[in-house]
Amino acid sequence: MNISIIDYNSGNLASLKNSLESAIKNKNKNFKIKITDKPEEIIKSDKVILPGVGDFFNCKEQLLKISGMLEAINFYIKEKAKPFLGICIGMQLMAKVSYERNKNKGLELIDSEVILIKSNYKKLRVPHMGWNNVFLENKKNYKDFSSLDNNDFYFVHSYHMKCKNHNEILAYTTYGEKIVSAILKDNLIGVQFHPEKSQEKGKKFLEEFLDWDPK
Repeated sequence: MNISIIDYNSGNLASLKNSLESAIKNKNKNFKIKITDKPEEIIKSDKVILPGVGDFFNCKEQLLKISGMLEAINFYIKEKAKPFLGICIGMQLMAKVSYERNKNKGLELIDSEVILIKSNYKKLRVPHMGWNNVFLENKKNYKDFSSLDNNDFYFVHSYHMKCKNHNEILAYTTYGEKIVSAILKDNLIGVQFHPEKSQEKGKKFLEEFLDWDPK
């Protein structure tokens, strides 16, 4: 089976690949990992990961620079219906719209918007940076993603996703208010934290993604 990490000049690609390789070894899975910017390879993959660091506007612009990439992502998700993981800005790109650097259209995969974290709470710093507890919003997903139930993960972000459909919220963290830290819809999953920076719990989540079969 093939896992593709989308290379669009935005993401901790080498670190993510190393974490995935460690997870594959732990699970004794026969996965091959490829970092690629070729749309045709995305379409042929069994699992796809869209990482993302920086800001929404720049990440979207970088994706648009790759001819055929948005079409390949949409075909992979909607026609092939295989597992797709977005990490940090990669998750935010699934939204309908982001208000980072003005109003920018997302991939419109999740009925949501990306807005600035409120900074009017006492001692609350933006960006939200460092370790924070993550909790499952719906325990029915415990079997597939038990790593997301009361464990620490590493965050670096100033904007967060507000979901219109509560059923698409997989997990949350508290940072002045409840903030969506993971989403789940059909064959889509997204996490606001960085699993590749989250040590053993991050690797455990990646192992769960390797096992995840949304069909």
